[in-house]
Amino acid sequence: MESAMTSATILIVYHEKATRLILTNFLQPEGYRICGAANWEAAFEQLQHQTIDLVILDFAIAQQVEGGYLGKLLSLYPSIRVVMICDHCSLEEAVDAMKQGAVDFIHEPHGYFQRPFEPDHIRTVVAEALNRSPAAGVLTDDFNELIELARQCARQKNFDQARKLIGEAMKQAPERPESLTLLGLITEYLGNRLEALKLYRAALGLDPTYQPADMNLERATTNLKARPRFDDVL
Repeated sequence: MESAMTSATILIVYHEKATRLILTNFLQPEGYRICGAANWEAAFEQLQHQTIDLVILDFAIAQQVEGGYLGKLLSLYPSIRVVMICDHCSLEEAVDAMKQGAVDFIHEPHGYFQRPFEPDHIRTVVAEALNRSPAAGVLTDDFNELIELARQCARQKNFDQARKLIGEAMKQAPERPESLTLLGLITEYLGNRLEALKLYRAALGLDPTYQPADMNLERATTNLKARPRFDDVL
């Protein structure tokens, strides 16, 4: 019987196909299920449609947006282990990535005379990463980012994580109505319409001019067949 570790699914996010293929050839014989992505958009698509246990993430891709993708990845999918792969990064950058939740680094050989990847080293790093506890906790204290991450979780039907992120957002700014409105949408989606109405009204109690809460309250009271939407602006 396969162990839980060797039956894990690994997503390799790297810009070069050749490197993705090399890593796949190292890891697939160990029993891992391997999928690949050349950019963040393709990686996010994979994450939405299957359970991923470990991501091998290109450091360059992770740094393509301000603040990086690593924190967002782990906020959306806190059970995932992340191993960063890079051909050059500073000690400070590596430490920062570890603080955000990366569990290890693979340093990519570069230059014609450099030694190639060592298969045993790659396999060891991956096996050890899978045996570690996932990164825990929320990795940002920015209210708007927490709400956006929570909404993304809700769109993916990851309601437990969405609620956790909403809770963190409420700690940061308890006076803001967005948190209660999004919590109302989740509550209504899960079938508790009366509790959702209370949450919409509570959001309006914080800000009587807040349109999303007002619109959802009206929809939920006048059109019982209409479903809550997580794509609307909060």
